[in-house]
Amino acid sequence: MTESDRKIIDKLKEIPDEYTCGIIKKLARIIISGDGNKISIANAKFLIATILLNKNYKEEELEVFNSIRLEENKSIYENAQFFIGDILLESDSLVDIEHAKSSFVFVKNKFPYEAKNKIDICDLILDRSFEELGRNIFEISNLVYKILSILKIDINSIGKKQLHAERKLAHYTSTEVANILLHDPNTDSFRLNTIHNVNDPSEGKLLEGYLKNEIKDGNNGVRFDGEYQTFIGCFTFNHDSLNQFRLYGKQDYKEASGVSLIFNKDFFKENDHPDQVSFIATERSLDEEVSKEKISQQPVIRCVYIDPSSQFIHLAQRNQITFYREFSDRVEADIKWMKYKKYIDKKTNEFLIWFEFLKGTYQKAMDIVSKLDQSKTSEINILLDRILLPIKYLIKHIAFQEEQECRMIYITSLDRPEVKMEFGRFETIPDSV
Repeated sequence: MTESDRKIIDKLKEIPDEYTCGIIKKLARIIISGDGNKISIANAKFLIATILLNKNYKEEELEVFNSIRLEENKSIYENAQFFIGDILLESDSLVDIEHAKSSFVFVKNKFPYEAKNKIDICDLILDRSFEELGRNIFEISNLVYKILSILKIDINSIGKKQLHAERKLAHYTSTEVANILLHDPNTDSFRLNTIHNVNDPSEGKLLEGYLKNEIKDGNNGVRFDGEYQTFIGCFTFNHDSLNQFRLYGKQDYKEASGVSLIFNKDFFKENDHPDQVSFIATERSLDEEVSKEKISQQPVIRCVYIDPSSQFIHLAQRNQITFYREFSDRVEADIKWMKYKKYIDKKTNEFLIWFEFLKGTYQKAMDIVSKLDQSKTSEINILLDRILLPIKYLIKHIAFQEEQECRMIYITSLDRPEVKMEFGRFETIPDSV
């Protein structure tokens, strides 16, 4: 253990939170008795820093993140650099913003989507003429990830009240595709498709209109970022829906001739590993141990349905009837449903609060953008579109509410090895079914 590491550990002993201090002491033993295992030492430091992050000990967490060295482990060091950049971006000091930018530049190959956004934000803040706008857009970025954290389904979380209720999700498809997924020895992967293959004409149009108070039944135009594209995998809480059998489960154009594949919780990623900086998947999610042409397990995120005229909002969820189909005892079904409804109501209220914060912050940014010249306005609009990309395709028209959909979201560029073009459709391939 280095002398600097020892000083940090001694300083952490002074944390007044006894519970947090106790956990840190246990992890500190790994650093103290590391016996030359640099990966274990780096990982222990990272875990300590993330604990401090969750407890809002910002000065201490920054010090621990900075203590992680490249020679200990490159991947953990890159993760630490990303967090350092995020912490420094909150600073009023332009020197700290310069250091934040350096951190994001260092990790841009591992976190290309997030790092690009943060570098562009740093550039705005460092330009005195656009500092206020840059800090405003940074807040928008943070709100996007806060909203994603609310919508993400904690499908593998032990002890969560919704574990039993949302432990299984369905995917409607044809019998031909189902047989390939289940029985073809050459195909064991579930494919994500480009968002342009969906059947909802309002896809991607509702969010911007809502944020601008300009929703008119999803007729707003959509700007496409030529560098990054969104791929999705679609699932539903509704395992036995006649309409979805008819729409998505056709075989040889015969009505309701397909299947509803039920995926258990092990198919989805909880996304709580330290390597996961965000709640979306980007190029860094490639599983190098499996194949450069596949991506690893992904988390799943519930969709949000908006009525353009009334701006009524509904979060994707299980219907009450599904509880009575699942439980033969009506009293048990009633109890399960009421517990679930209470959970969903709380989740909805939390979402509405943060969604309104996003709306207000976005409108402040638009007020500033409205005073800029056309060239700069176009540049800022592209940046904002890119930042909103993770939630843009989670916002759907209320007409599709019956589908009660949730999605895997994967953001990448079309020239990546995991992207395949088949019959004119772009697809990405997660690890396995």
